[in-house]
Amino acid sequence: MVSLKDIYNIKESTFIRLNEQDFTTKQTNVDPETGRISWDVDYKTDFDRTYKEIDEAVKRLQDLVAQEKDPEARELLIMAKNLRNKFSRYKRRKSWVNHLIYTIGKLNKD
Repeated sequence: MVSLKDIYNIKESTFIRLNEQDFTTKQTNVDPETGRISWDVDYKTDFDRTYKEIDEAVKRLQDLVAQEKDPEARELLIMAKNLRNKFSRYKRRKSWVNHLIYTIGKLNKD
């Protein structure tokens, strides 16, 4: 019998499971009658990990294009490379803006 892990090849997945750094939780309510607990979950964005996953997808598409020589796969590769480049520029800009905001805030405190 074939397992779902074998079908979906989970061991080779490029996507990393969520860990404690990916989100924060806060207990908001406990129902005394039922014992039901409510939580607020805030998800954080990890730019570095997201970039690595996009880059891994580009590498896999490069392998596919090399094996298949398919024009449609080539177009997908070009779109993935464009996404990787745009995300890299966005990440750099976001990092610079955050640094600037931090610096200005620090200067205002002094």
